[in-house]
Amino acid sequence: MNIRKKFSAQFMLVTVFILFIVYTLISNFVFQVKKLNEYKDEISSLNKQISSTKKQIEELKKIENGKTSEDLETIARNRLNMVKPNEIVYIDIGKEGK
Repeated sequence: MNIRKKFSAQFMLVTVFILFIVYTLISNFVFQVKKLNEYKDEISSLNKQISSTKKQIEELKKIENGKTSEDLETIARNRLNMVKPNEIVYIDIGKEGK
């Protein structure tokens, strides 16, 4: 009888240990699958941004062929709000409301 209890306790301990390892492996696998899907979504959105940026570059190249560099500078300043290095920007408060 004593041997049977000892064997039963060892069997239960080994069973709990195996269940713990299986649970850990499954939860890690699920976590990795979720991360993989997140990374795929991020890659997809970055690829969309890259393609839209390439389209903008192509449009600017088309504009460049027909216009002078002064026109490109005006477009960059007005549409893209770009400034030259070391340039001080003044904002006319009276002009903002119009």
